[in-house]
Amino acid sequence: MLNLHRLKRLYHDASQGARTPRAAAELLARLAGLRRAGWRVVWTVHNLKPIDGDAVTDTDDTVTRGVLDLADIVLCHTHTDSTWLRSRTSADVRMVGWAGLDDSELPPSGAVATLVDHMRGELPAFLLLGHITGYKDVPATAATFLAHTSRARLVIVGASRDPAISADLGRVVANAGGRVIWSPHRVPPEQVGHLYAAADAAVCPYRTDGDYGFFAEVLHPSSVTTATCYQVPVIAPDLPAIEEITRGRHRWLAPAGSDLGPALAAAEAALLAPGQAGTPTAHRPPSASAHRWRRIGQIYHTLAEELLPQEPPDPAASGAQHTNTRQEEPRR
Repeated sequence: MLNLHRLKRLYHDASQGARTPRAAAELLARLAGLRRAGWRVVWTVHNLKPIDGDAVTDTDDTVTRGVLDLADIVLCHTHTDSTWLRSRTSADVRMVGWAGLDDSELPPSGAVATLVDHMRGELPAFLLLGHITGYKDVPATAATFLAHTSRARLVIVGASRDPAISADLGRVVANAGGRVIWSPHRVPPEQVGHLYAAADAAVCPYRTDGDYGFFAEVLHPSSVTTATCYQVPVIAPDLPAIEEITRGRHRWLAPAGSDLGPALAAAEAALLAPGQAGTPTAHRPPSASAHRWRRIGQIYHTLAEELLPQEPPDPAASGAQHTNTRQEEPRR
């Protein structure tokens, strides 16, 4: 069994420093050869297309279509994703569910402790956590926050690798009068829970314009899943996967394709209402992720038992060599 996760580095030509049509053709040919040799191909879909770096190209579309055609089983995280995928592939599509980050017994330390102290107080603290990337448009989100709220604070935590995005966000922060702060560093996963415990709401922006239209079709929004596992209200666009994950929970969703302004304003008004301001957030229940991860792990274990033959196929029979298909991706 070959379980593919994120595909973009599997057709990234190191010599050219980019995803190329030739590398894409080689990837699809290799997968086809493995299937002929008796391997079963599984794709765990996080995103249909690459979400960081260069713009989406026809090559990315070709790989998406090709892998959906070759896959025996496609795994996804929500029912809405599974419905869309079943309309695009003859593979067996299965929903495995979603999880976030787990709690830690370690106390907050260093920069995280400073941020937690800043977030606690009588005024609502909104948290936007994760890598600062183009598909979130964090500078525009911060500017929208300032335009539609008057008292709440926005704490942005995450690193940016794009100098232009960093400069734009820096300008917004400099003119925010202290209502927006940015900690441009990665937070260790075991420390993330302390930030969510101090937050009144999580801001989770996702673009659907231009190269990011596929978020309206399939999306694994890690920022949303983590916030809901920590029982933190979510401010986000009303995309199918986000609507499903946050259903029945406290949330403020804005129409997809529009800015989050009305949702941010509604969240501030609700959190400043009598009896809400100053509510201690540090006493939220622990993250509900642990049991979710166990369930997902069991699904993978069962799938492996179902697909793995008694005698595994020989990769040499197809001319293929071992490839590590699981790639790291910035937390969303």
